Amino acid sequence: MHLKRCGLTLSAIAAASFMVSACSDSNPGAPIEVSSSSEALSSSQIPQSSSTQSSSSAQLPATQSKEAICGDMWCARRDRESRVNTGFDAGFQTSGYWFERTDEGYQDEGSQITWNGFTRLDCDWSEDCFTRMINQYGGISVTQTLKKRDKVSNLYAGIGFNIAGIDELDKIYSADVSNKDGICVVYTSDSDISLEMHIDENSNTFLEPDFPRVTLPPATTPVMKEFTWKDFKQDGTGNMKITGVDAAKNLVSLMFMLRGNQDKSNQLNIMSIGRYGSCRTLPNVDSVAQLSINPFQTWHGSRDFEIKTGYDNGSKTSGIWFSIFDDQQNGTSSITWPIDPPYDNFSEDSFDSWRMELIEECKGICAEYYLNKFQFPDEKEPFVGIGIIIAGEEIDPESNISYLTTVDATNMGGVCVSYTSDNDMYIQMGLGDKKDEELNYALPIVSVPASKEVNTVYVKWSQFQQPSWYDGDKKITGAEAAKSLAAVHFLAHGKSGSAGKLNIMSIGPYNRGYCYP
Repeated sequence: MHLKRCGLTLSAIAAASFMVSACSDSNPGAPIEVSSSSEALSSSQIPQSSSTQSSSSAQLPATQSKEAICGDMWCARRDRESRVNTGFDAGFQTSGYWFERTDEGYQDEGSQITWNGFTRLDCDWSEDCFTRMINQYGGISVTQTLKKRDKVSNLYAGIGFNIAGIDELDKIYSADVSNKDGICVVYTSDSDISLEMHIDENSNTFLEPDFPRVTLPPATTPVMKEFTWKDFKQDGTGNMKITGVDAAKNLVSLMFMLRGNQDKSNQLNIMSIGRYGSCRTLPNVDSVAQLSINPFQTWHGSRDFEIKTGYDNGSKTSGIWFSIFDDQQNGTSSITWPIDPPYDNFSEDSFDSWRMELIEECKGICAEYYLNKFQFPDEKEPFVGIGIIIAGEEIDPESNISYLTTVDATNMGGVCVSYTSDNDMYIQMGLGDKKDEELNYALPIVSVPASKEVNTVYVKWSQFQQPSWYDGDKKITGAEAAKSLAAVHFLAHGKSGSAGKLNIMSIGPYNRGYCYP
């Protein structure tokens, strides 16, 4: 196997910093063969989509133990903070934060929101307070209290999150989210509440209280509901008409509102938020306490550029993609990128821009490949692929050659990946040049099938095995390899002369990871 790690040369896909060093080569000396399979989410674990509110109203109970229903934008059982990753931040890093909205007037008279577990004065909206809330209540937990008083007929108390955020002058931004189809939510609530679409303040004045909305029915145990934008409707009592589809083109916030005209109290707990169709059962979600020991943050090519492994060795070179070839075994397999690399400019900025263009184009890291064994041994299949560095690189001061450092990644539990590949693909654990050579490159691997449609798999470290061709005496299990992990490789393989496409669209940990395209 030939692993090309040349800093920001043409074979490096995404480098966080420029490293002047020689390339390191690795040669497995034999093809990879494996019979173990990956563990994928079955179709029965994925909630069925619905285009109407009535048909999408069936409640899907949240499972117990380590299972949880999680959406892609935020999940209390999975994520490290309360902020919802909307994907539409206006550039001020203020989207997705929770806030309250009530009919409260002067001198604290009126309906109220009580944030369970802390008060606004004590915490001033700090993330630590939300973390404690999530630990104690399993979600964003509030008490909504309507307070009846004279001359006020429209009582309301709710919480929500902004879609695009606000700037330093408190200007509120909206976003066109119509291409996201709709929303899914996991929650509990004592009473009916409305999930409302709020747009700009001027329009809200005319809409109040007739916002496009859907009803979330009472639920004493966590349930999942999903709605398309078309499901959001008005009741005709306002002074402005707008459909949910049109509101989605200018959306400022989504609000969970308790409304009425009498005294009333409601306990509301929001466990997860996601795009329509993204809320699904994860079989491997431990308690929130595990957050501190598994730092790897799931990467999604559809919304992220930088991979945050959480295991960087201080060099800021973790999360770098690199290409893998079979030329050291006399193969001539090749990769062609959909966007030409900046051949005439090897600067860090130029490759950073190219990497971002590539990810934006592919919604992941993608390439076309051609498998050619050339003088490859007859019994072996050619291969080519890409890998991701987990801990980072260091430079040997004597040779000035870079090498990969390792880290104990046991707490990841394994990996999840969303991908497409025209050929079968191996996921391989890289252990660094010295250990790889010591094992004759018989590194622990699993096999995942070719798939032209996006396929998502979750693979435990215990499922990784050394290839069947290896008959040496140096044995290592996947669980043992995880204690000194340097990289994860994705290798397409097949008959010589075959060509295809490969796209890695999401990668994350098995524990608390959530891969999706």
